[in-house]
Amino acid sequence: MADKEQVIASETIYQGPIFSVEKQKVQLADGTTAQRDIVHHVLAVGVLPLVDEDHAILVRQWRAAAGDFVLEIPAGKVDSRDHGDQKAACEAAAIRELNEEIRYHPGHLEEFALGYEGVGFTDAQMAFYLASEMQPLSGDDKLPRDHGESLDLVTLSFAEMTTLYQDGKLNDIKTLMAYFYWTNWRMNNGR
Repeated sequence: MADKEQVIASETIYQGPIFSVEKQKVQLADGTTAQRDIVHHVLAVGVLPLVDEDHAILVRQWRAAAGDFVLEIPAGKVDSRDHGDQKAACEAAAIRELNEEIRYHPGHLEEFALGYEGVGFTDAQMAFYLASEMQPLSGDDKLPRDHGESLDLVTLSFAEMTTLYQDGKLNDIKTLMAYFYWTNWRMNNGR
């Protein structure tokens, strides 16, 4: 049976606007101690926006950590603009991210998963949504993009995404998660 660790000391060694790093000293079941470094991150959302049953809009943007352009589903963090309990705040963030990134508003938004992003070192969680009945936004309905956010919109068919997956060109975990959900959704709906 797995044993629970006991935190005997902790210290925040970095505090930033999006995440912090905590250094913990933990006692193991055998009485010895170990160090754990934990990244605490705000809650985030990712959205699979379907233009129709066979097409989704993704974004392609430069990601400094990857040192490359990455093809991704629209996503972002829940912040002070998103109100209510966790569920309501996540839904508001998903709608806001669709507006900021791809300039669409969903007629229907459905959560399909909530999970840890990298449980070995962070408490970061992401809520995943399927957005459909998409309506394009124009003029004053468009929210400003985040400072420095530069992206290309890419509309892909399910077949095109499948080819990217098979060729190893979908390398973003949240986008892979959305692709797998879309695959399952299509199978369950006779596609």
